[in-house]
Amino acid sequence: MRRRSVWAALTAVATPTCLLTAQAARPDSARQPPVSQQGRLAVTGCAGQRINDIIVITQPPYTERLPKRFEFLRRAARTLHSTTRDDIIRRYLLMKPGDACNQIQRAESERILRAQPFLVDARIRVYDDEAGGVRLEVETRDEFSTTISPIISAKAPVLRALRFAESNLAGSARLVGLQWRDGGAYNDVIGAQFTDYQFLGQRNELRMLGVRRERGQQLRIDVVHPYYTDLQRYAFLGSVDGTRDYASLLRPTSMGPAINTTRQSAVLGAIARVGTVGRLKLAGFSVAQSRDRYDTARVMITDKGFRPDTGSPFGATFKQRNVLRVNALFGVRLLRFVPVEGFDALTGAQDVRVGMQLSTVFGQTIGVGSARDHDRFIATGVYGGVGGEKSFLGAQLAGEARNDRGTRTWDNQIYSGRVAWYFRPAVHQLTFMSVEWSAGRNMQSPFQLSLADFNGGIRGHRGSWTPGGERLVARVEQRLVIPSRLNVADIGVAWFAEAGRLWADPSVPYSMSTSTRGAVGMSLLAAVPPRSRRLWRLDVAVPVGGDPRKKFEVRISNEDRTRTFWREPDDVLRARERTVPTSLFTWP
Repeated sequence: MRRRSVWAALTAVATPTCLLTAQAARPDSARQPPVSQQGRLAVTGCAGQRINDIIVITQPPYTERLPKRFEFLRRAARTLHSTTRDDIIRRYLLMKPGDACNQIQRAESERILRAQPFLVDARIRVYDDEAGGVRLEVETRDEFSTTISPIISAKAPVLRALRFAESNLAGSARLVGLQWRDGGAYNDVIGAQFTDYQFLGQRNELRMLGVRRERGQQLRIDVVHPYYTDLQRYAFLGSVDGTRDYASLLRPTSMGPAINTTRQSAVLGAIARVGTVGRLKLAGFSVAQSRDRYDTARVMITDKGFRPDTGSPFGATFKQRNVLRVNALFGVRLLRFVPVEGFDALTGAQDVRVGMQLSTVFGQTIGVGSARDHDRFIATGVYGGVGGEKSFLGAQLAGEARNDRGTRTWDNQIYSGRVAWYFRPAVHQLTFMSVEWSAGRNMQSPFQLSLADFNGGIRGHRGSWTPGGERLVARVEQRLVIPSRLNVADIGVAWFAEAGRLWADPSVPYSMSTSTRGAVGMSLLAAVPPRSRRLWRLDVAVPVGGDPRKKFEVRISNEDRTRTFWREPDDVLRARERTVPTSLFTWP
């Protein structure tokens, strides 16, 4: 009886827009919310039975009543949040009524749903419908969709920045974001972002971004049919991007100069599947255009505006480029997915990739129109993972380089890699270790690595002025989840230690080799609502090492890292070719 009452409560909070399948659909006036079959029908497995019905139950972030003093949070969440429509969920399913129930399709449908950023979790259960077939019950729970992020200052103006985002507009799997930030002596930042995760009513993504920056602007449009699963046959990508901004460089002992940089790119590509599920190859092509321009004048970016740079020169030359390439794409995928909990999220679910995958891009320029440069281009990425829900070891390496056919030299060589180990000996404990490496060789575009980078650097060193051409950072963290019966949020604590150093490279302006620097500290962790995959952190870091600009730091951040094994640091991403169709090889 208790089990039935719990599911009755879940049914009560399910959105009234959830519908039965087309076979069981009624006129609008007669539609009823779907009812969970748990406790009523016998649980079974997919073994070729006919699927007679599919019931979708979509739920808001909080599904149960909270303690009386916190009930206002649940009411506020329900007021601001629109639960995902059931037709959105159905489009991600690889099965429909009338199909034979297939366990691989069921598991892949469940994993594709869990990969969506607007969902916390998804489960697909199979019930014997006592009529010679089965019913599928698809149950999902939403993330919070509305976020408002202000930045407040003790000095006037008090409000320095404001960002508003709705990540699941009216439950339609669309993201709308607006931002504003005070620019001081420069332009105020004004930006808008829009993403449709089911563009044209299919599993396509439309992404649009327009930003007026303090000293430039960016406009980017992507249309992607992602490679979600081995069961699909093809994926495609179209992208246009234009950016103008100042690339700021660091000097070891003083404020560094900035170079006005313009980058334009466009790419159109597709890949197709060759082989069987779990052991397949991907082959395709892309056409890409890229143009990079750099001003010769250097300026200083100060609080009062631009001023000429009178410091020491960089000792490096940046090369203008205008290329049109035809690229061959190839990938090998030998993977399976293992559901785990509490790895990159505090307690939430994610799917880790076990096995190996390889992606490569080979490009050759063609002389058409204004594209005058001649080069060859190669980019590759390798991933490997082993383990399961208790212990998992993963590694990823990516690199790219350009061969100038005039000088016959390789330049703009950019490499990065990560090795990470997750060990979860108990439900409420996690030990995490990682080593991250990045490097640039023979660079002919503005490029520097630093321990100040938010993602790739070290806490407590955000003010560092020391640049390098190669960076190595090691991290270790011990987490403990604090049990709670309040159902408002998951709470945890952690201690961490990290250490890193830089090495100089002749092609990287002002780069230096440093001794090892590091930081130790404590963190307060939270997931709101419970089991959310978005991890909120309050880090208190004490820096150690010889950097004269190291400083005690309190950092607040929130991020969902469960969708990919590693997101490269910003200082590496900015230097990479924008025409590499990485979205085609980024599998959730």
